Amino acid sequence: MILEKQSKKFNDFASDSFIIQKQLLKLLERQEDFKNELINLFQINEEEVEVLQIGNSKFLIDSLLLLDSQCEKVDIKAKVKDIQLKKMLQDEKAIFEVFKIKDADLIRKNKSDLLEVETAYSAKQDILDYYNFSKFANYCRDLEYEDLIDTIKKYLKRKNTENKEEKSLRLLYKNDENKFYLRAVTSVGNYRDFGLNFSVFVALIALSKYVKETKNEIYIDNYIVDDSNIYVSFSLSDEKIINKNLSLSFNLILENDEIKRNAVSFNGVFKLKYNEGSKQSEIYIKPKGVKKEDISYPVDLLTYKHTGNTKNVFEKIKGLPNLIDFFITQVSEDATKISEIKNFKDVIQHLANKIKSARNVEYQKYKNTIFNKLMKITVDNTFNLFEIFREIEELFENDDVVSRDYWREKLYESLIEKK
Repeated sequence: MILEKQSKKFNDFASDSFIIQKQLLKLLERQEDFKNELINLFQINEEEVEVLQIGNSKFLIDSLLLLDSQCEKVDIKAKVKDIQLKKMLQDEKAIFEVFKIKDADLIRKNKSDLLEVETAYSAKQDILDYYNFSKFANYCRDLEYEDLIDTIKKYLKRKNTENKEEKSLRLLYKNDENKFYLRAVTSVGNYRDFGLNFSVFVALIALSKYVKETKNEIYIDNYIVDDSNIYVSFSLSDEKIINKNLSLSFNLILENDEIKRNAVSFNGVFKLKYNEGSKQSEIYIKPKGVKKEDISYPVDLLTYKHTGNTKNVFEKIKGLPNLIDFFITQVSEDATKISEIKNFKDVIQHLANKIKSARNVEYQKYKNTIFNKLMKITVDNTFNLFEIFREIEELFENDDVVSRDYWREKLYESLIEKK
């Protein structure tokens, strides 16, 4: 992470947190080609003052524009032989020299066609991993084996003397430091910059249409965004009544990682509310994906790759409203089973076993605390079961969406499997 992360949580929204289309279009000011294509595809009339009734969207747009004001993102091509290791740093980072730069704007800003650039993230994202050297190089650095690092540098230079293969370097120029960072090295292909702003733009347009058609209120209840990653949770106000005790509501989750070649994804988190007399408790569960008849495993609700064209994205995003309704119906059937659970001890033990065997890296710091809490509890009704799971969710740090969603996945699996 190069820029300071922007994050907010909301329990509600006000109408002055809506945006108009002109405000939304500011997200694409640095991408005029995308802007014109999307205006045509979504039939946006820039002269009309149309309000997108997505609560708290103003705050998200402001955060994205704030990040944009602090940096410039540049993609350049370079031959592998012209990308050379200069120095290994702490935290698996490195400094590379990039020779024979041809981008005129970059040369003007850098005052040279030789760019010295520090990796923003782990060296696993850069050219070292091209030769499976990142772990060994960092090992040498930790033990201060400078002579071995020099040997690696010389080997890479010699190995690449005739290497004409090109790589795409994803750079970020941080304005207040007057410095370039290397975010990632990727293969050269038909990569399109369907970045953070692009993904938010198409999501807000699609959800605004959904609000109009269904009268279902939607607001952003949580978002986290930095220079390369975004996580946005859109809360839908409508509740589906499962039975006299249980109801269900849906949160659409948008995730995008600019430095990876995998897809932009939309998935769902479900909030279950359980009523017992005058008391109410709620938990969040996260299926791994939607279940489809022709596929034997759950898949993302909707994805589009960082390749292809805007028309393909448009065609996919048009189907988002129907996919949301389909997903809600599907998980409602699972919720019915959850409300009928009687073997509470088995559910807790099954969940504890999943937690004990968890290998998710981010989750490790919570693992023992949650396992021990599960092993100490005894519950004899559904309401108390919900209360325990709700308390466990509160253990996670606010911005740790990876660990929290991992917990929600394991909770969902345990409630459904009940073994």
